[in-house]
Amino acid sequence: MSSPFSRELRFCQVRRTSYTMDGFCLLWLLLILLMRAGDVETNPGPNTAESTVSEMEFLKLAQDIAPSYFNAVGISLGFSYAQIQAILAENLKNYTNALLDVFMKWNVKQQPSHSDKRQLLADKLREIDLGGLSDGLLSGPQIPNSTGGPPRARLLESQTKPPSAESQTKPLSPELVDRCANDFKSKYRSTVCKIRADPLGPTSIVQFEDLHTDLVLQEEHGTEKRLLDYNDILNLKVNGEFPKRIMVQGEAGAGKTTLCAKIAWDWIEGRHSSHFVWVLIVPLREFKQHTIGQIAKSYLAKDNPTTVSQITEYIRSNPDKVFIAFDGLDEVSGKIMKTKSCESQPTDRMQLQPSQPSVTSSEACGSSSETGDIGLVDILCSDQLASCSVLVTTRPWRAVEIRLDGDLTKLYTFIHVEGFNRENLSVYIHKYFPKNADKANQLIQFTSENDVISEDMARYPIYVAMLCLMWKELDEQTLKEVKSLKTFSQIFKTMIAFLKEHYAQKKVKNVGSPSLLAYLKKIDVLLGPIAKQALTGLLENTLVFSEDDFKIYPESKDTACRVGILSQEDRITAVMDTYERHSHVQLPVFFPHKLFQEYMAGVHLASLYESDRNEFNRLIEQVVLPRKEEFRYLLYFTVAQNKSIATHVIKSMLHVHVLGISYMERNLIVDVAFESLDPDVAALVKDRMSSEETMLIVKTSMTAHTVAGYTFIGPYLVSLIIV
Repeated sequence: MSSPFSRELRFCQVRRTSYTMDGFCLLWLLLILLMRAGDVETNPGPNTAESTVSEMEFLKLAQDIAPSYFNAVGISLGFSYAQIQAILAENLKNYTNALLDVFMKWNVKQQPSHSDKRQLLADKLREIDLGGLSDGLLSGPQIPNSTGGPPRARLLESQTKPPSAESQTKPLSPELVDRCANDFKSKYRSTVCKIRADPLGPTSIVQFEDLHTDLVLQEEHGTEKRLLDYNDILNLKVNGEFPKRIMVQGEAGAGKTTLCAKIAWDWIEGRHSSHFVWVLIVPLREFKQHTIGQIAKSYLAKDNPTTVSQITEYIRSNPDKVFIAFDGLDEVSGKIMKTKSCESQPTDRMQLQPSQPSVTSSEACGSSSETGDIGLVDILCSDQLASCSVLVTTRPWRAVEIRLDGDLTKLYTFIHVEGFNRENLSVYIHKYFPKNADKANQLIQFTSENDVISEDMARYPIYVAMLCLMWKELDEQTLKEVKSLKTFSQIFKTMIAFLKEHYAQKKVKNVGSPSLLAYLKKIDVLLGPIAKQALTGLLENTLVFSEDDFKIYPESKDTACRVGILSQEDRITAVMDTYERHSHVQLPVFFPHKLFQEYMAGVHLASLYESDRNEFNRLIEQVVLPRKEEFRYLLYFTVAQNKSIATHVIKSMLHVHVLGISYMERNLIVDVAFESLDPDVAALVKDRMSSEETMLIVKTSMTAHTVAGYTFIGPYLVSLIIV
């Protein structure tokens, strides 16, 4: 019979076939003494403290793992995507609690019961690039120090040896660097550089150069702006060198995303940005929870062996060879500020992770301390990759935060995307109608004759694309209505109506029949929950949704996708690229452009005026107006729904400024009133402003929309100054 003890204690075996109680106690006491002296170590066996994992260790792991790894951990441990999303929902999207729940469920599932759970879990963590946590887990449970000091971990043999080369991140070979570059280019060809002829039609894809048209760019020089040729954007010089941070700002639909696509396309084709080995285009709305290494990894082919750690190390070691473009800073929440270290940041600093009740410092930075990866916020504020060239696009209101930060504004060069000029507009329209020059010329003539469209909407590619689509599809009678459009709200209302009718006529062929009208009403009812979700997401800065967000009303989601108001495409991120795709994997659901989400959100917000007045007032007064620049378009689309709502909102805006209205605030009020197109609403604004101002200063920076707004309100001025 072999001894139950380790071989170091075999001298303690007795010859009798059974042990006396005294003998057993003596042997046990001897074992304890030897272990405390540090001269013996038990082999981890079934269910020993070293082979199992304690609840406290599971909790520590849950706290140390960044939320961006949640799906990877769950899938690695054998749970389906649906299961882990259900666990997350049960824990109210608290990632720490959800991870702990996943670990506990996994622990119960392990069979046979004598398996080495510690080693198994460590292996799973290492598979998903959590090597630091894996090593920590293998160091064993915390054992109280015999001296009464702090706990110490059980030492493994590997811990007594110097770290081997294998424990360090292996640098990428030149071949793998090139392979990654080719994978990035392949990714961009199939995603970023695909242009939709129909802004709402996922299948209306044309080749990039078939429709792309250059945009008007301006570079800031002190208080002035000068024209900037696109070909010079990557040849800018500030104090003799290329600026490391470029802020590109432009109004909604002005072409900021198109600019990023152009940069990617030129890199693919070997133009302009060809001196960069890697160009990384990052749509921030899709990657709020990820680090730069994870994002780049998600772009690679499945058989590319490059790891997140290797990507991060390459970027860190070769910042001058990498160009990063972050698209849509206005589509993420929080503040950005220059800090000495991530750990010292205030709690309200920008988080590119979901907000959780308990967030670690590494999570708040959007980085993973386990992989040494680099958080996006650290790049934006130049705490990391300071010598790497980074371009950021945003709507103007979000750029203000950068401008007001003395340290940050010194790092950035500011460029404005102004959309199309008349020449570029003509080029775009002719590209849209390559086989019908007459139709193209008719639309060009229409845009030039309508002052509001010519000076405002025609500058923005998204509105031009919608005009082209309607010009192509609508009958003559409806086109007459299109020709009378004056506001952003009108064009969106017309576009949404066109989409609904286009879809309904596929189901009900009799145009103008009662059955068609009834079907259109059914569509309106089905789109109600979509509008509600649009508002909820907009207020939380959520622009990409999961299928679970629509699980209560799946018919509404399906109808919205068929109509064209929602899109659902295969955009698999870093987590999903690591694993085999299964039928249960959910694809993201999103509006084709943030403006469409803002329009639908405005529809729902306006509906609350009748259905829940208290909630309407709360949202307007406590949420929307305090962030009125951010929610400018939401205000536009809300007041456009009816006169009563417009009157209420304008009165609220005027009431906020009882002590006087600043120049910028006055312009916004005028813009919002103009979108209502109601003369009584205009009179409210006119009466208030005529009591305060007798002079209007029109700056060259004032938009055509604002000028049209002042014209709509009517004359109340003694003098007009144009500067």
